[in-house]
Amino acid sequence: MANQFLIKETMADMRGLSACEILALQSGCCAGVELLGYYEKGDTPAPIIYTRSTTLLADNGGSIVETGGIKLEHQFIEHANALYFGVSTSLADNATRLTVFFDYLKENKALEGVLPIGTIAYSQTLNFVFEGAKLRGQGKGTILKFTGSADRAFEIDAFKGGTETTQFINNITISDMVFSGNANTTITLYLRGIARSKFSNVWVGDGKNSSDGYGWYLASVQLTQFLGCGCSKYLTPMASVPYAGIFIGLGQRGSITAGNSTNNTFYQNYFEGLSIGVLMSQADENTFIGGSSEANSVYGIVVGKDCKVNTFIGVGLEANPVDVSDSSSYSTYTNCYFGNILRIGSTAKQISVVGAMIGRIEIQDGARYIEIKNSVYNRFKNGAKGIFDLGKRTSFVNVEDFDSEEFIKQNIEIDGTIAADSYEVKEKNDILTPINSINPVGGFSPIIIKDTAPFWPIQGVALGVDRTGNFNDTNSISSFRIFSKANTLDELYFTKKLFGTGATTDWSPLRRLIHDNNLATTTIKGIVSQSAVVANVVASNGTKSVLNDATDLATSVALVNDLKSKYNQAVDLINELKAQLNAKLQSDRASGQQSN
Repeated sequence: MANQFLIKETMADMRGLSACEILALQSGCCAGVELLGYYEKGDTPAPIIYTRSTTLLADNGGSIVETGGIKLEHQFIEHANALYFGVSTSLADNATRLTVFFDYLKENKALEGVLPIGTIAYSQTLNFVFEGAKLRGQGKGTILKFTGSADRAFEIDAFKGGTETTQFINNITISDMVFSGNANTTITLYLRGIARSKFSNVWVGDGKNSSDGYGWYLASVQLTQFLGCGCSKYLTPMASVPYAGIFIGLGQRGSITAGNSTNNTFYQNYFEGLSIGVLMSQADENTFIGGSSEANSVYGIVVGKDCKVNTFIGVGLEANPVDVSDSSSYSTYTNCYFGNILRIGSTAKQISVVGAMIGRIEIQDGARYIEIKNSVYNRFKNGAKGIFDLGKRTSFVNVEDFDSEEFIKQNIEIDGTIAADSYEVKEKNDILTPINSINPVGGFSPIIIKDTAPFWPIQGVALGVDRTGNFNDTNSISSFRIFSKANTLDELYFTKKLFGTGATTDWSPLRRLIHDNNLATTTIKGIVSQSAVVANVVASNGTKSVLNDATDLATSVALVNDLKSKYNQAVDLINELKAQLNAKLQSDRASGQQSN
């Protein structure tokens, strides 16, 4: 009967068509061949129909088969399953069949490639990359298992074999599978030069368990989403655990660099049971939402000094010796928890941690403008505890000690109101060391003086004030400080910055202030010293002459004698007044009221 189909159980059977069957196909007596399986009947998802074709494309053992001088072709629609191309979980090496399958998908970009459930072994590094590429497995049960000795197991590499002008490749979609290497695989899944792509439920398995071993490796990957992905020995059991779950950094394009990995989003990703969960080297503006990096033997997350503006929201970090080590600029951690140590490195700048639960906070010397806000530390019973802060201008705002239920007090902002919890007392060895503050418009910062130092003979406290809020570090000559000593005297002390060189001699000598009801004494200086006591004048008052004018010798002699008496009285009074005046002047000079 015309237009019936030949039925063949396997690809080998279809390749072995008899001369009569070939003639029937050529004459149109048979419309095509219905294939029931590839290696055996029923090992493909469903039977498919091949019809005679005039295509110029070569036999690929999947969509096109050449036999007996004719070509048979099957047109896949929407999806193409690798089983129809001879990929099999029963083969020891699928490298060749996978290569053919991937080439077919590249030629037919509208199709989504589908991999079967099971372990698909292959021995040669494969590179699956083209604009709009789509590849889907059946979940974690689909495992692409590399058995070869090359450094990389699987690549999605747009720049491979390219030049300095090779373009990024966009819109790659990979989902529902595991890429697994072996104990010698340096990089299990290598991504370079791709953008605007999407990975969903993609996991990395075995890899090299030494410092050069990476599960995921992102080199110049941009604007790409990773949804429910990761590298976890708890979620995908491994025989050889990669050293780092994911590396995010810089890639080469020909002889030049292609830029940092930027603007990628990682939603509910998990990196667990490794040495380092997440290692970011040259990565900018990447966002991690949810997920975790836990139970790693060295670090949960490492953010290097060449990274900028990376964001972590609701990420869980625990059971790592150090949960985060961040030496970058402008990182933000919002509503994360750090079960052990949050470490801010010496090159870090303007890192913000908000709404966090933290074990121990470590801020290394050299870190600048670090903000910890609305958070609690000493939170976990069995984790590290405390605060170790050597940073410059660190800000703690509404930060609570979980054990004591006390808040750190720091940073009074002058805006018309002063909050009791807006400043923190810092211990300093002397009054000249910098005062931490993040207030850009000025403010107060208290200091505890611990040791004997310039201008400071005994312990006490001080209040520093500056219009810039940066105190010594700006060398602002508007700075001044008011002190009180640890004694029982009712007195304050004052010093002002006179010069801006940064030297201790920039500051005026310490001056004692007095109160209007606490007068200075001869031994305690206030504004000036009190003068010494000068006795009252004790010489008798003089008397007026009562004699009349002289009219003869007798009255003349009497008048002269009377004048002599009055003169002697005046000399005694003048001499005593002179002595008293000199004594007063000397006392004033001694008290500082006059210069010597």
